[in-house]
Amino acid sequence: MELTKLKMKIGDHEFEAEGPPELVKEQLSAFREMVANAPTAAVSDRIATANDGEVQSVKNGTTRLESIMRTEGRVVSLTARANSAEEAALLILLGQRSFRNNEAVTGAEIVDGLQVTGQMVARLDRLMDKIAAEGNAIIIGTHRAKRYRLTNQGFSRAQEIAKTLIATVA
Repeated sequence: MELTKLKMKIGDHEFEAEGPPELVKEQLSAFREMVANAPTAAVSDRIATANDGEVQSVKNGTTRLESIMRTEGRVVSLTARANSAEEAALLILLGQRSFRNNEAVTGAEIVDGLQVTGQMVARLDRLMDKIAAEGNAIIIGTHRAKRYRLTNQGFSRAQEIAKTLIATVA
């Protein structure tokens, strides 16, 4: 009987397993999923630009986005209505980046955020392909392993949309 021993550390998370190779692989897969879904410590201070252009210090990586977004576990949803599904998806990507420090967002996280928001999309891949073609997002991976990330242009566009929504809520 072959035994495998594995010990690793990812950030603050440590993993150690010993046993048959199949069991160790299953445990490692579960560990990776837990680490990927674990909330990360937000940056304690960030600089963000307010509506009037003044620079303000922001605690815990959040800005006035709290007035138009909320986070429940891995899902970031909007509390204000975006003009289109494209704008809602950009705002969800911005929220994932700001609240969860998640740069590479899964399609499931976006779809869940859109559903909680009340924005139904038949095919997320087509929506995100359109956003990527406009230069606002980068698609990483293929098929079911796709992840979505805001470009610098997309980040700026999402901030503009957020500022507009914040102004309507305030």
